[in-house]
Amino acid sequence: MIDRLHNYIRELRLLRKTMETAQKQNRGFGEEIAALKSKIGKLESESESKGKELKGARAETEALRKQADGFLMEYDRLLEDNHEPIGVY
Repeated sequence: MIDRLHNYIRELRLLRKTMETAQKQNRGFGEEIAALKSKIGKLESESESKGKELKGARAETEALRKQADGFLMEYDRLLEDNHEPIGVY
């Protein structure tokens, strides 16, 4: 009887150590999850700001393209004006 009790106590100690190890590992995983969630939040925020930046850059590119088209049209018009024969006085 005492031998069985001794075995149960030893088994209980081993189970407690195993449980402690599992709890420490669980806490470590919890901390890692929290860190990863924080990193995800930062990356989502960064992605959103980069998306806004990209949208602004695209709008600026389009505006510059339209401006360049306007300059080309004006340049073509000026070339035509300069190539027209000048009237004799």
